[in-house]
Amino acid sequence: MKRALVFGATGQLGCYSALALKNVGFDVVAVGRRISDNNFFKDYGIEYIGDFFLEDKGCYKKLPNSIDVVVNMAGTMPAHADLNMTPYAQSIVLGTVNICEWMEKINCKRIIFNTTPSDVVDYWGSATPIDDDAIRSFPKDGNDHAVYAICKRAACDILEHMSYANGFKPIIFRHFMVYGWHPDSHYFLNGIKKELPWRTIVRKCINGENIEVYGDSNRKKELLYIKDFADAVVHAAKNEICGMFNLGGYKPYSLDEMVDGIINAFSLSTINKIARPDMPDTPQILLSKKKTAEVFGWKPKWTWEDACLDMREECIKMPMKKLWGVNQNADKYK
Repeated sequence: MKRALVFGATGQLGCYSALALKNVGFDVVAVGRRISDNNFFKDYGIEYIGDFFLEDKGCYKKLPNSIDVVVNMAGTMPAHADLNMTPYAQSIVLGTVNICEWMEKINCKRIIFNTTPSDVVDYWGSATPIDDDAIRSFPKDGNDHAVYAICKRAACDILEHMSYANGFKPIIFRHFMVYGWHPDSHYFLNGIKKELPWRTIVRKCINGENIEVYGDSNRKKELLYIKDFADAVVHAAKNEICGMFNLGGYKPYSLDEMVDGIINAFSLSTINKIARPDMPDTPQILLSKKKTAEVFGWKPKWTWEDACLDMREECIKMPMKKLWGVNQNADKYK
């Protein structure tokens, strides 16, 4: 039985990845910053190692000496942080260096990592899907993703260096926001706490309120579901294909289609959409899926419509409540 270790296991990407790996037969070790996971992972037969900080070399003494594949979904994200640069450099750059040095000691070569589409920001705004191997950069407008993108780029370069210097076999996924149900509906934008726009739509559906659709509703975006992301991690853990691969959704969806999917899944009464073309457009940014399908051999399975229905089911059943807590009152069906 192969053994996988998942950093960032108490976060959404790490948690679903750990569960998916366990489900296909991997012996999984989950690692997180939280001291306790409230015995969530134990219920699935997964060992949990808590109070772990990637930037702290002393923490690596807690880890096992035999691992076949490492999944690193840890590190500071703009959606959960302020504008302080230090946490990005520590958790992403220094954390990657520490992980690599630990992997060398235990002779583990395979690592699965993810990066931000902000590293190809120079290609945004076009209807042409962005290539996996497009020249990488970072936002030049001073926004909260700039340092994040710089640190992710550095981490990716370190992993590529380790492939030349030490025979590492890294695979890196580039993706936009990954959709999935979580009891916390908030994020941070430039250090200011806000409610996720799609969760605002969900709450309006639950309350039977009409929904305003801003700007050009035909503009398209990638809608990647969490269970497709976890499936891609499993696929990567089963092979040794290396490189940078885009993870897009089932297909590009228009804003209109996105709203329709949420309404269909979450509304309990008739909901009207109100067009607001006078309001700003949503960004239209598409990722090429050609290399992912032809080289990596993976395609997403979840349509946005099915993903919304699945999120509604998880909203009601709250399968992760032991780890993340229960829904806020605004997300409860009356």
